[in-house]
Amino acid sequence: MAEHDLKALMAAQLDRHLVFPLLEFLQERQLYSEPEFLEAKIRLLNGTNLVDYAMDIHKSLHGTDDVPEDMVKRRAEVVSRLRSLEEAAAPLVAFLQNPQLVQELRTDKQYNIHMLQERYQWLEMRSI
Repeated sequence: MAEHDLKALMAAQLDRHLVFPLLEFLQERQLYSEPEFLEAKIRLLNGTNLVDYAMDIHKSLHGTDDVPEDMVKRRAEVVSRLRSLEEAAAPLVAFLQNPQLVQELRTDKQYNIHMLQERYQWLEMRSI
């Protein structure tokens, strides 16, 4: 059966987020040991923003509350970036939460871009 195992070939062609359901399915079938699945999940999470999830898996795998320093550093970077993005998006979120302002938007994308640029200096043409 191992010579017909296509999981590794399939996973290499899929987005990381699509590999997780595949791993979950295989984990339920108990085709590999639990530590092998946990290690695979940690490798899959490397380079993503799902640092807390990776930390939880690492703790479960090693039976400890300690995590590697690189995970702690990566988490700090992710949280910092999240806060920065939330601050940058706050004016737009506030605009979208105000029904009176949202009513001013039209189906014409160009009009909306121009209006938002003129009033709020939020959007650049190249970002849309």
